[in-house]
Amino acid sequence: MNNPNTALQHDSAWSPLFQQRAFRALMTAFSFPGRPQQLPPCVDATGPTCIAAVLCDNEVTLADPDQLIQPEDIRRLGIGDASVENAGFIIADGSRAPTLEPALGSLAEPEQGATLIIRVASVNDSTAFPLTLRGPGIDGTQSLAVRGLHNEWLIKRGHWNRNFPMGVDLILVDNTQVVALPRTTQISGGAN
Repeated sequence: MNNPNTALQHDSAWSPLFQQRAFRALMTAFSFPGRPQQLPPCVDATGPTCIAAVLCDNEVTLADPDQLIQPEDIRRLGIGDASVENAGFIIADGSRAPTLEPALGSLAEPEQGATLIIRVASVNDSTAFPLTLRGPGIDGTQSLAVRGLHNEWLIKRGHWNRNFPMGVDLILVDNTQVVALPRTTQISGGAN
C-alpha cells in the first residue's frame, strides 16, 4: 500500500487508515465476485484513484490511457507511465468501448495478466439490465446491474479470458462502491 507524505486525514486516499479500509473492501469484493462493496469515504480522490492508491506502488506498472488520474496523483503513487500492453494495472473509462490489448500473462505465469480498474457510473443501479454471474465465490448465481459500462467490455473480457488461467481481472468502481470480476467469473446477460 502506498503511503506518501501527505496530510493524515482519515478520509484521504493517501492515509493509511483509508487504504486499510479500502483494501479490506477490495479483498471482500474479490471474495464475493459481483457483490458491490462500500468504499470508505474519500474527500480527495475519485473511485479509480482510490483503488490505485491501494494497489499501486513503485513495484508495479500502471497505464492510464483515458487520463482518469490527475498527474499529481500519479506522482503520489510513485510510478511512471507504462504502455497498456505491458502494464500490470490499467485504469479505463467504462463508458467507452475498449480499444486496448492488455497483458494476459502466460501458462507459466498467469499472474502477469493485467488488472483493469474500470470507472463506471454505478455498480448498483436498479434500472440497468442485470448481468448474471457464476463461478467461485458465488453461491449459485449473483445479479449485478452496472450503469456506464459499454457492452464491448464484456465481449472483450470473454476474448481475453478464453485461455484460462491466462486473462485479466476487472475491478469496476464508481465513486462510492467497488465490484470485482475475477477471470474465473462467468458472465451472461447485459445490454448497453
